[in-house]
Formats: sequence, structure tokens, C-alpha cells
Amino acid sequence: MKKKNMLILIAGLIGLFIFGLAYAQDDIQSLEHDIFMNRERPAAAFPHALHADDLGIDCLECHHIYKDGENVWDESELSDCTGCHSLEADGKKMSAMRAFHTNCKDCHLKENKGPYTCGECHPKKKK
Repeated sequence: MKKKNMLILIAGLIGLFIFGLAYAQDDIQSLEHDIFMNRERPAAAFPHALHADDLGIDCLECHHIYKDGENVWDESELSDCTGCHSLEADGKKMSAMRAFHTNCKDCHLKENKGPYTCGECHPKKKK
């Protein structure tokens, strides 16, 4: 009987782990990227669920892979912006910081919603 209970427990934990991976994107609360090593400010606060679920912003507004001028990104592809955008501009690609600032600030200003000053997006951590 103990073996059966242990197998059920292990199967349940594996199920929870897989479920967590599938929905982890919704839990993103800040834009942490390893390429920003010497930050002047903390990572930008970013409630993914607010943007995607509550506001209904289409994924393609932020996530993109362009081929022949068309955004062909789909949810099965990894979405780490710094996989393509590096610290410095590279040919046709803008730097990661410029890409974030352009995408986020331009949208917030256009919609007249959300933060757009440095301190609003990059809040100092409470001690």
C-alpha cells in the first residue's frame, strides 16, 4: 500500500510541475535578463497576466520573429527577448534596452495608460 501511495504522490508532483511550466508565463512579474549585469536600476516591473489576460493585449504586440516582413512568432517558441536583442544594436536589430523602452513606453504613451517614467517601471526594492 505504501508503494501505491508513493507512486500517486510522485505522479501528482510531476503533474503539478508540468502544469506550472505550462502556465509559468502568466506569473512573470519583472523583466529579469542576465545580459543586464551592471544595472543602474532594478529590472522593470511587468505583470504579464495583467497585459495578456486582463487587458487582452495580443501576444504579437510584444513577441515577434520577423520573416519577410511578417511576424511569424507563435507560442511554442521561446520568448526571451535577449535571445535576439543584445546589449548593443546589431545590424537591423535594436539593443535590448531600446527594444524594451520603445515597445513598453510607446504603448503606454499611446494608450495613456501604465507607467512610463524610470521610477514607475523600475521601482526601487523596499528594504
